[in-house]
Amino acid sequence: MNEVSIKVEIAGGMYPLKVRTEDEENVRRVVDLINTKIVEFEKSYAVKDKKDVLAMVMLHLVAQFYQKAENTEKELSHLKILFIDVEMMLNQHYQDIKNLEE
Repeated sequence: MNEVSIKVEIAGGMYPLKVRTEDEENVRRVVDLINTKIVEFEKSYAVKDKKDVLAMVMLHLVAQFYQKAENTEKELSHLKILFIDVEMMLNQHYQDIKNLEE
């Protein structure tokens, strides 16, 4: 597992991180997203304390994450049901063919 040391800036603070090489681009995109949301929240709300803005951003992003995770779980559950139905139909079709051959 190759790791790389990087420095990222979030809400004006610099943070050294060690991340897997394959995760570096994703981490940098997340940092950009966080900083973009900070700017949006600072413009939209009269909150000047960076910690408060950062907390609001994290709450917003985690809520989005959980909503997407819940939607994904529902979709996977639906797909599992569809695959079970297809498998049952294929098994029935196989049995029908077998019965015709006998």
